[in-house]
Amino acid sequence: MRYFVYLFGTILATFGLILLAIYISLFFFSPVVENVFAINVNISYALLVISVSFATTGIFLGFYAISQNTWEYANIWLIVSLVLSIISFLFQLYKLASMGPTWIGLEFFGSEGNRIEAMYIDMLLFLTNLIVLITTSTLTYLSVRGGE
Repeated sequence: MRYFVYLFGTILATFGLILLAIYISLFFFSPVVENVFAINVNISYALLVISVSFATTGIFLGFYAISQNTWEYANIWLIVSLVLSIISFLFQLYKLASMGPTWIGLEFFGSEGNRIEAMYIDMLLFLTNLIVLITTSTLTYLSVRGGE
């Protein structure tokens, strides 16, 4: 189980860092994108919050997997990763409820981002967030109940 947690944390941290790199590249190259494609690019902090949450959740899951057998209070890493995944999930639910299923396209590109492709990206991000929440809550439950 420890190797699965470490692998899942590594994949999640990598995915979060890739999302963070996309956000930073959009932040720095938004004038170029605006000039080339003749669209307005708005910088939103929503993707930043989600990507940082994914990256730190993955890192804390890796810390938990490494320190599980050697440190008495290793469950702290797991509880912190659960709290971060709950915050990320609730934040994404808020964005879905307030802006609709194409919220990421609307955040970055305004009314031009209200497309079906943005809905697919949002759906994949939501499913990823849900899988992370289910996995961290299951691991926390098993760890606290002594099932691991």
